[in-house]
Amino acid sequence: MIYRFTLTLCSIVLSSGLSTQSFAEPSTQKLIQEQYDQRIQTYTDQVNATKHILDEAHSTITAIEQHQAFCSRLDAYQAIARISIENLELNTANMMLMIANNFLDRQKQSIEQSGMTLERFCSIKK
Repeated sequence: MIYRFTLTLCSIVLSSGLSTQSFAEPSTQKLIQEQYDQRIQTYTDQVNATKHILDEAHSTITAIEQHQAFCSRLDAYQAIARISIENLELNTANMMLMIANNFLDRQKQSIEQSGMTLERFCSIKK
C-alpha cells in the first residue's frame, strides 16, 4: 500500500504544474481552552475524513484523491502544531504539539527521500 501510494505521489508530482499556494496563514490569537478544544476537534475531523482514502486499501481511489487527502491531512497537522505552539499554556496543547510534530517529521522525511519537499508537493496543482 505504501509503495503504491509513493508511486502515485511521484506520478502526480511529475505530471503536475506548480501553483503559488502556501501553507502560511495569519498568526492565531491566544485562545481560551474551549476555543482551542473546538479548533483541535475541527482539525481532528479533517484528519479523520482522510482515513478512508489514505489508510484503507482501495482500488477505486484516484491519485488526485490521494494527493488531495494527503495535503488536507498535512494542513490539519500543521494547523494543530501552529495553534498548540501559540497556546502551550492550555490543557493538551503540549501533547497535541508532540503528536503533530511527530506526524509532520515522518512525512517530511518520507517526501524528502523522494527528492521533494512537503511544501512543494502540496503546492502542486490538483
